[in-house]
Amino acid sequence: MVFLPRPARRRFILVFASLFISLSAAYLLLPPGSPIKLSVTFNTFRLLNSLRVSTTNRDAWLDQRPAPYPLSLREDVGYIVKTGYGTRHRVPALINAFSHSGDLLGEENSNFIVIGDWTATNETVDGLPSVHNVVSLMMETRVGPSLQDHPRFGKYRSLQEAIDSADEDKASELGQRFGWELDALKKWYVILDDDTFLIGPSLYLLLSHLDPARSWYIGNAVGDYKTRFAHGGSGILLSGDAVRRLFDRPDIVAQSYINSLDETWGDRLVGLTLIKLGIYLDERYSHHFNGEPPEMARVLGDRLCSPLVSLHGLRKPGAMEKIGHVLSERKQPVVWGELWQLFANTSLQNAGSELVRQMRDYVGPTGDETTEWDEIVSADACRLKCRNRKSCLAWTYDRETRACRASPWIVIGDEKAETRESGLDWQAVEPLLQQCGRESM
Repeated sequence: MVFLPRPARRRFILVFASLFISLSAAYLLLPPGSPIKLSVTFNTFRLLNSLRVSTTNRDAWLDQRPAPYPLSLREDVGYIVKTGYGTRHRVPALINAFSHSGDLLGEENSNFIVIGDWTATNETVDGLPSVHNVVSLMMETRVGPSLQDHPRFGKYRSLQEAIDSADEDKASELGQRFGWELDALKKWYVILDDDTFLIGPSLYLLLSHLDPARSWYIGNAVGDYKTRFAHGGSGILLSGDAVRRLFDRPDIVAQSYINSLDETWGDRLVGLTLIKLGIYLDERYSHHFNGEPPEMARVLGDRLCSPLVSLHGLRKPGAMEKIGHVLSERKQPVVWGELWQLFANTSLQNAGSELVRQMRDYVGPTGDETTEWDEIVSADACRLKCRNRKSCLAWTYDRETRACRASPWIVIGDEKAETRESGLDWQAVEPLLQQCGRESM
């Protein structure tokens, strides 16, 4: 362009500026849920996050002292615990676990409520608090007569009739069979499921650095660009301003109740509803949330030193109580790399010092980013496969199938992997661990 005559150069600049302004104006006029706007938002977040991970310490902002927005996790945060009739037995264990670790939940109906899909006629589980039947509320006040015969309401009525008639076996069976469908009817700001634990010091660190007067929607990002939403089981954070904006639009709220009748996932419905307001999931903080129990949490290299806010899938008997006791004296945030020290029978360093660990699987379930080779002759050969692969942190060899799997993450793993041998590429893990600035993990 420098070789163009000055008049031509001016015309080019004018045309380019006019085109840029026109396209920008057209983009701004698009509705928040437009595929074009969603695609731009999604890809912009991905690009910026990739740059942050590769060029900066993306968690450095958490070191700001003092925290700019101090708060009380009991007084300034409301917690909504989502349960169902088929899983109601989990709630007392969850409340007990929190009582041992920071007592975030405080007093019932003061800073936490439990929402469900049934109305209790008697005390069916010891220690179960009052349950707010949000399905009944929606049927009575949020949808018109034309939708009262919707199949989902029929399922709800059959469940409630079984409860009212004291048919415990039938009620439990119905709750387990289609309780997941009723879950989508709970149109609330779901903060945690009845099998999710929030790590208080980590939660405080995150929230105390975010301005609640802004519209924040934060959690573990899942879904494609058309519907990017926070995974409900990992915990969802909504700021007070986001909630205010939502309920300033009763038309959008009313439509979301109707949409819930045919929605499979309640957490996706939350995301879709917020998108209509122009509130998008902020993926800069997604790596602080986890959708698995400690033994299956995928610790990627870029989050080894990052604070961890949530643990999910605590469904086995005693699992929730164990979390509460393990973290009962914890005053500092927990980072991903500490999961070994807290919940495994060895440290991450000890695991790395063993070339091969028998009856262990440090890769976990196969995912999109795992690599698998067949007909591998030995565990040592599998270990070398991992060593020679970029970004491999863990490998697992199955002696029976002779399959070798490698992953860019580490999990504590199941101790009952009888036919498997596993290990870490310590040359890749150790430099990442040293960035945490801790002597042991």
